[in-house]
Amino acid sequence: MSKYSTQFKLAVVRHYLQFGGVRQVAKRYEISSADIRKWTLAYQAHGLSSLQRRSSQHYTIEFKLAVLQYMKDHLASARPTAAHFNIASASSITVWRRLYNEGGIEALQLKPKGRPPMAKPSDLKALLKKPIDELNPAEMRRRLEYLEVENAYLKKLEALAQQKHLASKNKSK
Repeated sequence: MSKYSTQFKLAVVRHYLQFGGVRQVAKRYEISSADIRKWTLAYQAHGLSSLQRRSSQHYTIEFKLAVLQYMKDHLASARPTAAHFNIASASSITVWRRLYNEGGIEALQLKPKGRPPMAKPSDLKALLKKPIDELNPAEMRRRLEYLEVENAYLKKLEALAQQKHLASKNKSK
């Protein structure tokens, strides 16, 4: 959720465009001068729609490359480029440029967030019941991973039980 309403942003931009003086406007509205510049550039390039709240955006690789190419061709910094392409945060462009410089086009790919989903227990139960000679290599690997995790869990459980037993034994002395 945006910190400032669309009406507030519009009032700030209009005041700045009418009277100028980014520091005075920032002081009057108690906001950063960077926000004023960002909102003004976006408003001048795209109108009122650029000041409205947006849901999170996912940009294609082609779009990211076009943005980076625009920056290079026009020798523009991230803020005017963000305003030109109506990108909410100029820092996104900075991140894209860093990723592209470090890893090329592949680095700009969208990566899934969070942990991969866990295997369904029913799949594991069926896999464990299946005879070993009927398993393909991928199933065999999955079964081995499951059994290794189970073994490590049981070892840890046994170690914790011993530790608890020793602690209670030392306490009673």
